[in-house]
Amino acid sequence: MFARPLPLASSVALALCLGFLSFPFADAKTSKSDVAKAFKSADKERVIKILGELEGELDKKTIKAVVDHAKRLRSLGVYEELVTCLRTAKGEALDELVKNYKKQKKGGIRFLVVDGLGLNPEPKAEEILFLAAKKDKDEPIRALSIRLLGKRNTKSAVAGLISLLGEVESRSERLSREINGALGNLTGEDLAVAEDWKNWWASHQSDFTPKVDDDKGGTKARGNLLDRMAKDRPAELKTMTRMKNDEIVVIRGNDKVEDVLKALKLKYKRIEREAFDDLKLNPETQLLLLNCPGRAAFTDKGIQKIRDFVAQGGYIFCSDWELGKTLAKAFPEACQFLRESPKGPPKETTIAPFPGAVRHPLMRDVFPLNTFETGGFAWKLEGRSHLAKTTPHIVPLVSCAGIKDLGTTMVAFSFSFTSEKGGRPVTGAQAKKLKRPPGQVVWVSSHFKLQKDPKTDGFALQQLLLNFILEKQNQKRAFQGR
Repeated sequence: MFARPLPLASSVALALCLGFLSFPFADAKTSKSDVAKAFKSADKERVIKILGELEGELDKKTIKAVVDHAKRLRSLGVYEELVTCLRTAKGEALDELVKNYKKQKKGGIRFLVVDGLGLNPEPKAEEILFLAAKKDKDEPIRALSIRLLGKRNTKSAVAGLISLLGEVESRSERLSREINGALGNLTGEDLAVAEDWKNWWASHQSDFTPKVDDDKGGTKARGNLLDRMAKDRPAELKTMTRMKNDEIVVIRGNDKVEDVLKALKLKYKRIEREAFDDLKLNPETQLLLLNCPGRAAFTDKGIQKIRDFVAQGGYIFCSDWELGKTLAKAFPEACQFLRESPKGPPKETTIAPFPGAVRHPLMRDVFPLNTFETGGFAWKLEGRSHLAKTTPHIVPLVSCAGIKDLGTTMVAFSFSFTSEKGGRPVTGAQAKKLKRPPGQVVWVSSHFKLQKDPKTDGFALQQLLLNFILEKQNQKRAFQGR
């Protein structure tokens, strides 16, 4: 016996019902609850999957869920996926992201939100970037906001950054460097002070088209150093590539700083230590990189030459045994040898910014700008490395808590030196009053050849060197503008 056929309407309803049961997730939308469960699971693959599903589909509730639960993901290594997802916010989702920045108390989450707003083309996103650049209490967030403004194809970004430079250039050297870099990226110009930028903008505003490099603006802390510079500080990278062959002079020794320069595609001139006494130097344009000397040493004439070079504005970057063999002899007023670390193989320990050094221009990106992901860098300290006394005239830059029992934690420092009054060290405030820009010295314990792994030291030492080279370029402009 055959069953009677269902009416047409009932057949359609049943078919639709059966279809829904067969494919229960075909049209399901990721909910606030789904986000919370995935983030709480600490399952990296599950988190990445749900963030991918949310791209372009964010609404007010899911934005709130992502931001509220993002702190659970700090150790999961999904920062880039988080930012990529947040950058697709629009409409009410974008409004919620803007609202979250304004009410967010946790610095790491504000960093994430600002990064998520960075490349959003909406004017309200740019407004938050300027708000963060001007008023956020965390300097890394202000720096991030400035870098992201330097990637926006808008005249308002240029005008706003020039105005901001006028506000901060007398108060924050670090932020001034960031703004000049951002403006250089937008305009292709190489200027250094607010007044020059204002004059340039007055002449070019009407016919200006931003010259932003085509990149995705990521903020990864690890990775190839050149890639990071090209992404975050492209104008400054171009400045270094324009340097002449004789502007960086390398003195050969036990370390291999020239290998770093080759990897970074920087031009340099290499000199044997024995030939240094007869080398002609220009302190206004050149910087010296002194490899750890090992058993070699400069003559008395060479030591005096180094003192005179720095006193007249020259820059020197050196490592390890140059402390006792060169710096303590050439600049006894500024730095003094403390002791050697114990004999033995390289010791792996952890480094961090020295208290108060985070805002120093030389420390830009030496440690990750990203305040969402934190963690120390491993540092390999050579056996019998030189260690320095802390004196009033040096600026400690990098700290290594693992060597506290040796009488210091300082593994990198800087100081400035002038020829005035027969030669003397000067601090930042004093240096600005000098008629002639002072020279500068940076010393680091251990060797370049040991610090080259992005997963351990994060290229911290190489970044410190690049910052030093860029500071010399800024000082060279000061000489030219006297």
